[in-house]
Amino acid sequence: MSPIFRDAMGADFDRLHPNIAWRYSIDSTSDVAQTATGMIDSVRSTSLLTPPVARLFRKRNVMPTTTSRLVPFTQETYCYRDERGRENLAMLYRFAYSQGDQGLHSLLVNGQSGMVNYLGDGPDVLFVLHTRVGPRGSLIQETEPMQFLGKAAKVGMRGLLASTMRYVEEWDDEHQRFRVDVTVRNRILGDVLQFSGWFTAVDRPCRLQDIPDEAWPLRLEERE
Repeated sequence: MSPIFRDAMGADFDRLHPNIAWRYSIDSTSDVAQTATGMIDSVRSTSLLTPPVARLFRKRNVMPTTTSRLVPFTQETYCYRDERGRENLAMLYRFAYSQGDQGLHSLLVNGQSGMVNYLGDGPDVLFVLHTRVGPRGSLIQETEPMQFLGKAAKVGMRGLLASTMRYVEEWDDEHQRFRVDVTVRNRILGDVLQFSGWFTAVDRPCRLQDIPDEAWPLRLEERE
């Protein structure tokens, strides 16, 4: 199998900084996982979310909902093929707040019409991704408006309710580490979530049976 970002980006994948390309070169045949550790310089979550929505997002690992600074974090990355034969890249973020950890579970899948990012344990929402190479070989991911995954339907949020995500990952030559900047923005609420920081990453052996339960969504989601 081919790594999902190489499939999505084609020849542009080879224009990524070598360290960024290394990060996204694992696939379901690699028998490795990746552990990233670092520091979030700042994380801002909007205070305009209703308490029930904020609790749901926090409980289901859709996104952290606490604003803070200098938050240690980890990211575990696993790759496998799901029951439909699709390549999956699961990224499990843990933000170590002083009052307890919060998570963000991201599942990247090569769908029929392109790459999809499912968020939450359900999964609960999805973004259709468009990827490109940025300055100095950085990886830029930009999305179409977020869609909610209800039990019976996929609900797209358009117009004033539309929320989009922008993810930028780059290599910091001066400090020899990765930098990340993520923004989820809504036309009415402004920035729903924004965090930026740095991390280092290492590969480690990982067989299919070693992948933790958290890397698998609670249900196989076929809606793309």
